Amino acid sequence: MSPLWLHVKSSVARWGVVPLGLLGVAILFGRSRYWIGIWPEAGAAAQLSAFFLSIFAAGVTAWVAATIDVRGMYEQAASAAIRPLTIELTRFTAALLWLLVPYLAVATAAFVATAAGSFPPGLGSFFLYILLGVVTIVFAAAWGWLVGRLLAPLIAAVCAALSWFIAVSLLGDSTDATVMSGPPWFEVSLGPIGVRLAAVLLLAVAVCALPWRAGRPARFRQRALLALVALAGVVAVHVSTTVLVHRSPVAKPVCVQGEIEYCLWPEHEKYVPMVEAVDRRVTALPVRLPLPDRVVDYSLSGSQKWTDLYSSVQLPGTFAPEFDISEGSEWALARGVASAIVSAVFAECDPDAKQDPEYRSDQLHAWLEWRLVGGGTPDYRTDAPDYLRKAWSAGRQQAAEESDQDQGRWATTLIAETKERYCRAA
Repeated sequence: MSPLWLHVKSSVARWGVVPLGLLGVAILFGRSRYWIGIWPEAGAAAQLSAFFLSIFAAGVTAWVAATIDVRGMYEQAASAAIRPLTIELTRFTAALLWLLVPYLAVATAAFVATAAGSFPPGLGSFFLYILLGVVTIVFAAAWGWLVGRLLAPLIAAVCAALSWFIAVSLLGDSTDATVMSGPPWFEVSLGPIGVRLAAVLLLAVAVCALPWRAGRPARFRQRALLALVALAGVVAVHVSTTVLVHRSPVAKPVCVQGEIEYCLWPEHEKYVPMVEAVDRRVTALPVRLPLPDRVVDYSLSGSQKWTDLYSSVQLPGTFAPEFDISEGSEWALARGVASAIVSAVFAECDPDAKQDPEYRSDQLHAWLEWRLVGGGTPDYRTDAPDYLRKAWSAGRQQAAEESDQDQGRWATTLIAETKERYCRAA
Protein backbone atom coordinates (compact mmCIF):
# COMPACT_ATOMS: atom_id res chain seq x y z
CA MET A 1 0.00 0.00 0.00
CA SER A 2 1.48 3.38 -0.99
CA PRO A 3 2.34 6.00 1.66
CA LEU A 4 -0.07 8.48 0.04
CA TRP A 5 -2.96 6.04 0.32
CA LEU A 6 -2.11 5.35 3.97
CA HIS A 7 -2.18 9.08 4.75
CA VAL A 8 -5.38 9.55 2.77
CA LYS A 9 -7.05 6.84 4.85
CA SER A 10 -5.87 8.31 8.15
CA SER A 11 -6.03 12.08 7.50
CA VAL A 12 -8.34 13.97 9.84
CA ALA A 13 -9.38 16.08 6.84
CA ARG A 14 -11.62 13.22 5.71
CA TRP A 15 -14.13 14.05 8.44
CA GLY A 16 -14.91 17.35 6.78
CA VAL A 17 -15.94 15.98 3.39
CA VAL A 18 -19.66 15.53 4.08
CA PRO A 19 -20.34 18.72 6.08
CA LEU A 20 -18.21 20.83 3.75
CA GLY A 21 -19.86 19.29 0.70
CA LEU A 22 -23.31 20.06 2.10
CA LEU A 23 -22.19 23.60 2.91
CA GLY A 24 -20.89 24.12 -0.61
CA VAL A 25 -24.09 22.83 -2.23
CA ALA A 26 -26.17 25.00 0.11
CA ILE A 27 -24.15 28.04 -0.94
CA LEU A 28 -24.48 27.08 -4.60
CA PHE A 29 -28.27 26.75 -4.66
CA GLY A 30 -29.15 29.03 -1.75
CA ARG A 31 -27.64 32.26 -3.05
CA SER A 32 -29.42 32.43 -6.43
CA ARG A 33 -30.25 30.15 -9.33
CA TYR A 34 -30.19 32.36 -12.41
CA TRP A 35 -26.80 30.76 -13.24
CA ILE A 36 -28.41 27.45 -14.16
CA GLY A 37 -28.18 27.00 -17.92
CA ILE A 38 -25.29 29.47 -18.42
CA TRP A 39 -21.84 27.87 -18.30
CA PRO A 40 -19.73 30.86 -17.20
CA GLU A 41 -22.28 31.81 -14.56
CA ALA A 42 -22.45 28.19 -13.34
CA GLY A 43 -18.66 28.03 -13.09
CA ALA A 44 -18.50 31.31 -11.17
CA ALA A 45 -21.29 30.20 -8.82
CA ALA A 46 -19.47 26.95 -8.04
CA GLN A 47 -16.14 28.80 -7.72
CA LEU A 48 -17.61 31.12 -5.10
CA SER A 49 -17.96 28.17 -2.70
CA ALA A 50 -14.15 27.91 -2.80
CA PHE A 51 -14.00 31.09 -0.71
CA PHE A 52 -15.88 29.44 2.16
CA LEU A 53 -14.26 26.04 1.74
CA SER A 54 -10.79 27.60 1.68
CA ILE A 55 -11.33 29.01 5.18
CA PHE A 56 -11.81 25.47 6.47
CA ALA A 57 -8.91 24.29 4.30
CA ALA A 58 -6.56 26.76 6.01
CA GLY A 59 -7.71 25.69 9.47
CA VAL A 60 -7.65 21.95 8.80
CA THR A 61 -4.21 21.92 7.18
CA ALA A 62 -2.83 24.05 10.03
CA TRP A 63 -4.09 21.44 12.48
CA VAL A 64 -2.67 18.54 10.49
CA ALA A 65 0.71 20.23 10.02
CA ALA A 66 1.03 21.04 13.73
CA THR A 67 0.24 17.58 15.07
CA ILE A 68 3.60 16.00 14.23
CA ASP A 69 5.45 18.41 16.53
CA VAL A 70 2.94 18.26 19.36
CA ARG A 71 2.98 14.44 19.33
CA GLY A 72 6.77 14.31 19.41
CA MET A 73 6.96 12.33 16.16
CA TYR A 74 9.59 14.46 14.49
CA GLU A 75 12.42 12.15 15.61
CA GLN A 76 10.74 9.14 13.99
CA ALA A 77 10.13 11.10 10.80
CA ALA A 78 13.69 12.43 10.75
CA SER A 79 15.17 8.93 11.10
CA ALA A 80 12.92 7.36 8.48
CA ALA A 81 14.35 6.09 5.22
CA ILE A 82 12.04 8.43 3.32
CA ARG A 83 13.16 12.04 3.03
CA PRO A 84 11.32 14.46 5.38
CA LEU A 85 10.20 16.56 2.39
CA THR A 86 8.58 13.51 0.81
CA ILE A 87 6.80 12.70 4.07
CA GLU A 88 5.47 16.23 4.42
CA LEU A 89 4.39 16.45 0.79
CA THR A 90 2.56 13.15 1.20
CA ARG A 91 0.75 14.40 4.31
CA PHE A 92 -0.06 17.71 2.65
CA THR A 93 -1.33 16.03 -0.52
CA ALA A 94 -3.53 13.64 1.45
CA ALA A 95 -5.15 16.52 3.34
CA LEU A 96 -5.52 18.60 0.17
CA LEU A 97 -7.24 15.77 -1.70
CA TRP A 98 -9.86 15.47 1.02
CA LEU A 99 -10.37 19.23 1.00
CA LEU A 100 -10.84 19.30 -2.77
CA VAL A 101 -13.51 16.59 -2.73
CA PRO A 102 -16.30 18.88 -1.39
CA TYR A 103 -15.39 21.56 -3.92
CA LEU A 104 -15.45 19.09 -6.80
CA ALA A 105 -18.82 17.85 -5.55
CA VAL A 106 -20.14 21.41 -5.78
CA ALA A 107 -18.67 21.76 -9.27
CA THR A 108 -20.33 18.51 -10.30
CA ALA A 109 -23.69 19.73 -8.97
CA ALA A 110 -23.34 22.96 -10.96
CA PHE A 111 -22.36 21.01 -14.08
CA VAL A 112 -25.33 18.63 -13.83
CA ALA A 113 -27.80 21.44 -13.11
CA THR A 114 -26.67 23.38 -16.19
CA ALA A 115 -26.31 20.41 -18.55
CA ALA A 116 -29.63 18.84 -17.55
CA GLY A 117 -31.92 21.23 -19.41
CA SER A 118 -29.75 21.98 -22.42
CA PHE A 119 -26.09 22.15 -23.35
CA PRO A 120 -25.40 25.83 -24.08
CA PRO A 121 -22.15 27.27 -25.48
CA GLY A 122 -19.28 28.26 -23.21
CA LEU A 123 -18.36 25.01 -21.47
CA GLY A 124 -14.65 25.93 -21.46
CA SER A 125 -15.29 28.98 -19.30
CA PHE A 126 -16.99 26.76 -16.73
CA PHE A 127 -13.83 24.73 -16.17
CA LEU A 128 -11.65 27.85 -16.05
CA TYR A 129 -13.74 29.26 -13.20
CA ILE A 130 -13.53 25.90 -11.42
CA LEU A 131 -9.74 25.94 -11.81
CA LEU A 132 -9.68 29.43 -10.31
CA GLY A 133 -11.37 28.00 -7.22
CA VAL A 134 -8.82 25.18 -7.05
CA VAL A 135 -6.04 27.78 -6.90
CA THR A 136 -7.77 29.46 -3.95
CA ILE A 137 -8.10 26.20 -2.01
CA VAL A 138 -4.49 25.12 -2.67
CA PHE A 139 -3.26 28.56 -1.61
CA ALA A 140 -5.32 28.33 1.60
CA ALA A 141 -3.99 24.85 2.33
CA ALA A 142 -0.38 26.00 1.86
CA TRP A 143 -0.97 28.98 4.12
CA GLY A 144 -2.53 26.75 6.76
CA TRP A 145 0.40 24.34 6.57
CA LEU A 146 2.84 27.21 7.11
CA VAL A 147 0.95 28.45 10.16
CA GLY A 148 0.71 24.89 11.46
CA ARG A 149 4.48 24.53 11.39
CA LEU A 150 4.80 27.62 13.59
CA LEU A 151 2.09 27.16 16.23
CA ALA A 152 0.34 24.55 18.37
CA PRO A 153 -2.57 22.72 16.65
CA LEU A 154 -5.60 24.52 18.11
CA ILE A 155 -4.03 27.97 17.98
CA ALA A 156 -2.70 27.29 14.49
CA ALA A 157 -6.10 26.19 13.18
CA VAL A 158 -7.87 29.26 14.54
CA CYS A 159 -5.15 31.70 13.45
CA ALA A 160 -4.87 30.18 9.95
CA ALA A 161 -8.62 30.19 9.30
CA LEU A 162 -9.15 33.70 10.69
CA SER A 163 -6.15 35.25 8.94
CA TRP A 164 -7.11 33.62 5.65
CA PHE A 165 -10.66 34.92 5.93
CA ILE A 166 -9.41 38.46 6.53
CA ALA A 167 -6.85 38.31 3.71
CA VAL A 168 -9.24 36.95 1.08
CA SER A 169 -12.03 39.31 2.17
CA LEU A 170 -9.69 42.27 1.67
CA LEU A 171 -7.86 41.15 -1.46
CA GLY A 172 -10.20 38.65 -3.12
CA ASP A 173 -12.07 41.14 -5.29
CA SER A 174 -9.06 43.22 -6.33
CA THR A 175 -7.02 40.15 -7.35
CA ASP A 176 -9.98 38.15 -8.74
CA ALA A 177 -9.12 35.38 -6.30
CA THR A 178 -12.87 35.11 -5.76
CA VAL A 179 -15.39 36.07 -8.44
CA MET A 180 -19.00 36.90 -7.59
CA SER A 181 -20.49 36.18 -11.02
CA GLY A 182 -19.51 35.17 -14.54
CA PRO A 183 -21.39 37.21 -17.15
CA PRO A 184 -20.51 36.29 -20.74
CA TRP A 185 -18.87 39.65 -21.45
CA PHE A 186 -16.01 38.55 -19.18
CA GLU A 187 -13.57 35.84 -20.14
CA VAL A 188 -11.15 33.98 -17.91
CA SER A 189 -7.53 33.79 -19.07
CA LEU A 190 -5.93 30.38 -18.70
CA GLY A 191 -2.36 31.73 -18.68
CA PRO A 192 -2.63 33.82 -15.49
CA ILE A 193 -4.51 31.00 -13.74
CA GLY A 194 -1.73 28.58 -14.70
CA VAL A 195 0.91 30.99 -13.35
CA ARG A 196 -1.01 31.36 -10.08
CA LEU A 197 -1.42 27.60 -9.72
CA ALA A 198 2.30 27.02 -10.31
CA ALA A 199 3.12 29.69 -7.72
CA VAL A 200 0.89 28.21 -5.00
CA LEU A 201 2.23 24.71 -5.68
CA LEU A 202 5.78 26.02 -5.25
CA LEU A 203 4.66 27.64 -1.99
CA ALA A 204 3.28 24.28 -0.86
CA VAL A 205 6.64 22.65 -1.57
CA ALA A 206 8.43 25.43 0.33
CA VAL A 207 6.29 25.05 3.45
CA CYS A 208 6.56 21.27 3.33
CA ALA A 209 10.35 21.63 3.19
CA LEU A 210 10.38 23.30 6.60
CA PRO A 211 12.26 21.13 9.13
CA TRP A 212 10.70 20.44 12.52
CA ARG A 213 11.31 23.21 15.02
CA ALA A 214 12.31 20.88 17.85
CA GLY A 215 14.96 19.20 15.70
CA ARG A 216 17.17 21.93 14.21
CA PRO A 217 15.94 25.43 15.18
CA ALA A 218 18.58 27.31 13.16
CA ARG A 219 17.78 25.41 10.00
CA PHE A 220 14.10 25.92 10.66
CA ARG A 221 14.56 29.69 10.76
CA GLN A 222 16.43 29.62 7.45
CA ARG A 223 13.78 27.54 5.72
CA ALA A 224 10.99 29.63 7.27
CA LEU A 225 12.52 32.72 5.70
CA LEU A 226 12.50 30.99 2.31
CA ALA A 227 8.87 30.00 2.82
CA LEU A 228 7.96 33.61 3.62
CA VAL A 229 9.75 34.75 0.47
CA ALA A 230 7.72 32.18 -1.49
CA LEU A 231 4.54 33.48 0.16
CA ALA A 232 5.43 37.04 -0.85
CA GLY A 233 6.00 35.78 -4.38
CA VAL A 234 2.56 34.18 -4.52
CA VAL A 235 0.93 37.39 -3.31
CA ALA A 236 2.90 39.37 -5.90
CA VAL A 237 1.78 36.96 -8.65
CA HIS A 238 -1.87 37.39 -7.61
CA VAL A 239 -1.58 41.17 -7.56
CA SER A 240 0.29 41.44 -10.87
CA THR A 241 -1.78 38.98 -12.95
CA THR A 242 -5.21 39.66 -14.40
CA VAL A 243 -7.51 36.69 -14.56
CA LEU A 244 -10.67 38.37 -15.87
CA VAL A 245 -10.70 40.52 -19.00
CA HIS A 246 -13.45 42.07 -21.08
CA ARG A 247 -14.46 39.99 -24.05
CA SER A 248 -14.77 41.41 -27.55
CA PRO A 249 -18.24 41.24 -29.14
CA VAL A 250 -18.78 37.91 -30.86
CA ALA A 251 -19.22 37.74 -34.63
CA LYS A 252 -22.30 35.53 -34.44
CA PRO A 253 -24.54 36.39 -31.49
CA VAL A 254 -27.88 34.65 -30.92
CA CYS A 255 -30.46 36.92 -32.57
CA VAL A 256 -34.26 36.87 -32.36
CA GLN A 257 -36.19 38.70 -35.06
CA GLY A 258 -39.56 40.14 -34.10
CA GLU A 259 -40.91 43.66 -34.11
CA ILE A 260 -37.34 44.45 -33.05
CA GLU A 261 -34.22 42.36 -33.57
CA TYR A 262 -32.75 41.24 -30.25
CA CYS A 263 -29.19 39.89 -30.10
CA LEU A 264 -27.73 38.00 -27.14
CA TRP A 265 -24.39 36.58 -26.16
CA PRO A 266 -24.43 32.89 -27.22
CA GLU A 267 -24.14 31.86 -23.56
CA HIS A 268 -27.45 33.64 -22.91
CA GLU A 269 -29.45 31.54 -25.32
CA LYS A 270 -31.70 30.31 -22.48
CA TYR A 271 -33.22 33.80 -22.40
CA VAL A 272 -34.62 33.54 -25.94
CA PRO A 273 -38.16 32.62 -24.72
CA MET A 274 -38.09 35.64 -22.38
CA VAL A 275 -37.03 37.91 -25.25
CA GLU A 276 -39.80 36.52 -27.45
CA ALA A 277 -42.36 37.19 -24.71
CA VAL A 278 -41.22 40.81 -24.41
CA ASP A 279 -41.39 41.23 -28.19
CA ARG A 280 -44.97 39.94 -28.23
CA ARG A 281 -45.83 42.68 -25.74
CA VAL A 282 -44.17 45.23 -28.01
CA THR A 283 -46.53 44.08 -30.77
CA ALA A 284 -49.49 44.34 -28.38
CA LEU A 285 -48.85 47.97 -27.38
CA PRO A 286 -52.05 50.01 -27.84
CA VAL A 287 -50.21 52.67 -29.85
CA ARG A 288 -47.81 52.46 -32.76
CA LEU A 289 -44.44 53.88 -31.80
CA PRO A 290 -41.14 54.31 -33.66
CA LEU A 291 -39.02 51.30 -32.77
CA PRO A 292 -35.29 50.70 -32.86
CA ASP A 293 -34.21 48.25 -35.54
CA ARG A 294 -31.98 46.32 -33.16
CA VAL A 295 -31.19 46.04 -29.45
CA VAL A 296 -28.32 43.97 -28.06
CA ASP A 297 -27.13 42.34 -24.87
CA TYR A 298 -24.85 44.35 -22.60
CA SER A 299 -21.36 45.04 -24.03
CA LEU A 300 -22.31 43.42 -27.35
CA SER A 301 -22.66 46.67 -29.31
CA GLY A 302 -18.93 47.47 -29.29
CA SER A 303 -19.59 51.02 -28.16
CA GLN A 304 -17.01 50.91 -25.36
CA LYS A 305 -13.27 50.35 -25.25
CA TRP A 306 -12.34 48.89 -21.88
CA THR A 307 -9.12 50.21 -20.35
CA ASP A 308 -9.38 47.78 -17.44
CA LEU A 309 -12.03 45.58 -15.85
CA TYR A 310 -14.13 48.50 -14.59
CA SER A 311 -13.16 51.53 -16.71
CA SER A 312 -14.08 52.21 -20.31
CA VAL A 313 -13.97 54.89 -22.98
CA GLN A 314 -17.04 55.60 -25.11
CA LEU A 315 -16.21 55.25 -28.81
CA PRO A 316 -17.57 57.69 -31.43
CA GLY A 317 -20.24 56.46 -33.80
CA THR A 318 -23.72 55.01 -33.80
CA PHE A 319 -24.29 51.75 -31.96
CA ALA A 320 -27.29 49.56 -31.19
CA PRO A 321 -28.94 50.22 -27.80
CA GLU A 322 -28.06 47.71 -25.07
CA PHE A 323 -30.03 45.94 -22.37
CA ASP A 324 -28.76 44.04 -19.34
CA ILE A 325 -30.18 40.60 -18.67
CA SER A 326 -27.18 39.26 -16.76
CA GLU A 327 -29.15 37.97 -13.78
CA GLY A 328 -32.17 36.74 -15.72
CA SER A 329 -34.37 39.69 -14.77
CA GLU A 330 -37.27 40.29 -17.14
CA TRP A 331 -37.62 43.74 -15.59
CA ALA A 332 -34.04 44.54 -16.59
CA LEU A 333 -34.72 43.37 -20.14
CA ALA A 334 -37.95 45.36 -20.33
CA ARG A 335 -36.23 48.43 -18.91
CA GLY A 336 -33.51 48.28 -21.56
CA VAL A 337 -35.97 47.79 -24.43
CA ALA A 338 -38.23 50.56 -23.10
CA SER A 339 -35.25 52.91 -22.96
CA ALA A 340 -34.40 52.08 -26.58
CA ILE A 341 -38.00 52.74 -27.69
CA VAL A 342 -38.15 56.09 -25.83
CA SER A 343 -34.90 57.10 -27.52
CA ALA A 344 -36.40 56.20 -30.91
CA VAL A 345 -39.60 58.15 -30.15
CA PHE A 346 -37.68 61.33 -29.29
CA ALA A 347 -34.79 60.75 -31.69
CA GLU A 348 -35.24 64.11 -33.45
CA CYS A 349 -35.30 66.11 -30.21
CA ASP A 350 -32.40 68.44 -29.42
CA PRO A 351 -30.26 67.27 -26.48
CA ASP A 352 -30.11 70.92 -25.33
CA ALA A 353 -33.89 71.31 -25.19
CA LYS A 354 -35.28 72.70 -21.94
CA GLN A 355 -36.24 70.18 -19.25
CA ASP A 356 -39.85 69.05 -19.01
CA PRO A 357 -40.93 69.78 -15.40
CA GLU A 358 -43.34 66.83 -15.48
CA TYR A 359 -40.74 64.41 -16.89
CA ARG A 360 -43.13 63.02 -19.48
CA SER A 361 -40.44 60.95 -21.21
CA ASP A 362 -39.79 59.20 -17.90
CA GLN A 363 -43.53 58.58 -17.51
CA LEU A 364 -43.54 57.02 -20.98
CA HIS A 365 -40.48 54.91 -20.09
CA ALA A 366 -42.12 53.55 -16.92
CA TRP A 367 -45.36 52.86 -18.83
CA LEU A 368 -43.48 50.93 -21.52
CA GLU A 369 -41.43 49.02 -18.95
CA TRP A 370 -44.59 47.92 -17.10
CA ARG A 371 -46.29 46.90 -20.35
CA LEU A 372 -43.29 44.98 -21.68
CA VAL A 373 -42.81 42.97 -18.50
CA GLY A 374 -46.51 42.20 -18.16
CA GLY A 375 -47.13 44.10 -14.95
CA GLY A 376 -46.24 43.58 -11.32
CA THR A 377 -43.70 45.10 -8.95
CA PRO A 378 -40.18 45.88 -10.17
CA ASP A 379 -37.55 43.46 -8.90
CA TYR A 380 -34.93 46.18 -8.45
CA ARG A 381 -34.37 48.97 -5.96
CA THR A 382 -33.44 52.53 -6.78
CA ASP A 383 -32.29 55.66 -4.96
CA ALA A 384 -33.65 57.92 -7.69
CA PRO A 385 -34.89 61.38 -6.59
CA ASP A 386 -38.53 61.92 -5.73
CA TYR A 387 -39.41 63.73 -8.97
CA LEU A 388 -38.37 60.66 -11.01
CA ARG A 389 -40.19 58.29 -8.68
CA LYS A 390 -43.30 60.41 -9.12
CA ALA A 391 -42.99 60.30 -12.91
CA TRP A 392 -42.47 56.52 -12.90
CA SER A 393 -45.45 56.06 -10.61
CA ALA A 394 -47.64 58.05 -12.99
CA GLY A 395 -46.60 55.93 -15.96
CA ARG A 396 -47.12 52.63 -14.15
CA GLN A 397 -50.48 53.79 -12.86
CA GLN A 398 -51.63 54.41 -16.42
CA ALA A 399 -50.54 50.90 -17.43
CA ALA A 400 -52.14 49.23 -14.42
CA GLU A 401 -55.47 51.06 -14.20
CA GLU A 402 -56.52 52.35 -17.61
CA SER A 403 -57.96 50.49 -20.58
CA ASP A 404 -55.83 49.89 -23.66
CA GLN A 405 -57.82 52.52 -25.56
CA ASP A 406 -57.25 55.14 -22.86
CA GLN A 407 -53.58 54.21 -22.58
CA GLY A 408 -53.15 54.66 -26.31
CA ARG A 409 -54.71 58.13 -26.19
CA TRP A 410 -52.60 59.05 -23.12
CA ALA A 411 -49.34 57.95 -24.77
CA THR A 412 -50.17 59.73 -28.05
CA THR A 413 -51.03 62.98 -26.25
CA LEU A 414 -47.98 62.76 -23.98
CA ILE A 415 -45.60 62.28 -26.91
CA ALA A 416 -47.17 65.08 -28.97
CA GLU A 417 -47.09 67.58 -26.08
CA THR A 418 -43.51 66.70 -25.17
CA LYS A 419 -42.30 67.10 -28.75
CA GLU A 420 -44.15 70.40 -29.15
CA ARG A 421 -42.96 71.99 -25.89
CA TYR A 422 -39.67 70.34 -24.96
CA CYS A 423 -38.09 68.97 -28.12
CA ARG A 424 -36.35 72.05 -29.51
CA ALA A 425 -33.50 73.99 -27.98
CA ALA A 426 -34.63 76.97 -25.93
